[in-house]
Amino acid sequence: MIRNRVVFMLTAAFFVAGGFMTAKVQAQVLDKPVAVVRLEETVNIGQRQLRQQVEFIEQQIQQRLTEEHRKEVLEAKIAEVLMLQAAERDGIEISRGELQHGIDQQRRSVNEQLSEDQFRQLIEREMEMEWEEYVEEVRQRLVQERYVMESRRELFENVESPSEREIRRVYEEHAGEFMNPAMVRFNHIFLDTRNVDAATRADKREKAEQLWGEIESGQRTFDQVMRAAEDDTTYSGGDFGYLLRGEYQNLSVLGQDFIDDMFDLEEGDERGVLESNAGYHIVQVRDRRRARLLDLEDPLFPGQNVTVRRQIENYLLMERRQDVFQRALQEVVEELRAEAEITLYEQNLDW
Repeated sequence: MIRNRVVFMLTAAFFVAGGFMTAKVQAQVLDKPVAVVRLEETVNIGQRQLRQQVEFIEQQIQQRLTEEHRKEVLEAKIAEVLMLQAAERDGIEISRGELQHGIDQQRRSVNEQLSEDQFRQLIEREMEMEWEEYVEEVRQRLVQERYVMESRRELFENVESPSEREIRRVYEEHAGEFMNPAMVRFNHIFLDTRNVDAATRADKREKAEQLWGEIESGQRTFDQVMRAAEDDTTYSGGDFGYLLRGEYQNLSVLGQDFIDDMFDLEEGDERGVLESNAGYHIVQVRDRRRARLLDLEDPLFPGQNVTVRRQIENYLLMERRQDVFQRALQEVVEELRAEAEITLYEQNLDW
């Protein structure tokens, strides 16, 4: 059930996509109006637009919206129109770098491992949006957020940092969630067998056995063979990074047998030839870590600077800033509504 009107307005206005924000007035000529809004210029909000938005939200929350909830979606759209016009009037702009940062944040919030191309495909496939349309929606959201923050700067400047007691309380209540899984980091000499025929696969296996034989017999060291990949296009070599036990993406790409083989090894071990779903590997283990609970001062991940303490602090600070943002949003929208001309056609919310 949707209970908090301000939270619902935030969700609808800033975080829901689907082509609603960028619809053109010309396309609404034959559409029933649900609202006409004017601050600096007149914008007609049509029933078809609103219905598409409502249906998108219903799909996300797996719940049918009542007519009262539809009114809330409409109120969110009105707020969006008002803030965009006010921001343009006040010269609020978003730089190209800020826009890219906003897109990157969205991508990482979906999946840290997604490349830019994969994220773009996800947007176009799952949300059925053109990429340029999505980018414009992110830009508009950032413009609105900046307008709210600039209009109520004093509220955001006075947000207090979390206390030591608060940080420790969160850590102790959720200590079991701050855990590193078992992980292994390794260098590998790799021969890719994806999308090749049986004969080519056999040749690659023979090449892998040859390279491993040279290492095992002492003809060349692992590092020498790995560095030679720069001049030999038949294989590649380098640092794989950390392989995490239980990570679905690695399981899908590499396969359970390869992962089990890797976690049987210890730091300093060299082993070949191992087969994964992706190809043949000769490996050298650089680091092997067992699963363990993290203390407050531990980094969240080996090699990272962000500690458990910092993550908790950032989380609490984000919660406070979000509370402030909701308050600021409500104040700003109420001011703009008092200044604007708004005509509602609530009878057209019944479909």
